[in-house]
Amino acid sequence: MFSILKHDYEKVVNSLSHKNAILQLIFSLLELGFIAIIVYRFGRYANKIKTPFISHLLKIIYIFLKFISEIMTGVQLSVNSDIGAGFYIGHFSCVIVTAKKIGKNCSIGQGVTIGSKGAGKSNGWPTLGDNVYIGAGAKIIGNIVIGNNVSIGANAVVTKDIPDNCTAVGIPAKILINN
Repeated sequence: MFSILKHDYEKVVNSLSHKNAILQLIFSLLELGFIAIIVYRFGRYANKIKTPFISHLLKIIYIFLKFISEIMTGVQLSVNSDIGAGFYIGHFSCVIVTAKKIGKNCSIGQGVTIGSKGAGKSNGWPTLGDNVYIGAGAKIIGNIVIGNNVSIGANAVVTKDIPDNCTAVGIPAKILINN
């Protein structure tokens, strides 16, 4: 948990203008997106504990922290999602993430939704590769695969697979640039 959280922390620190280590720690702990990530990582850790009493205790603590975190940050990160190291939420508020897998070094903006098609008819959840950037307001829905090194434009609605090294924009999203 801590090694992955270290990568998440480094991504937050890189976004800060402060070079003082103490200020970086303080300001990163005030980043609401990072708080949501810390709670998510704790939940993943709690689910891996096999000792029944400790597992139940940690899960109760996680549920309480998740509740507080979601109210405070407006970010919902499903503990069932496998999110790689270096995950970054640039701006908090109305972020919902339920994915099969999200690769390392992914960044998302505010208002992003990653999940199933909904309406009670889930056909699965998205899988995102490494180094994916998702612009503000984008929606990635359904059982689709987003490749490595992909940028999704602001407010795009992605319902089909996107190959590696591409930029996708629009409603519905279309590949604009092959990098």
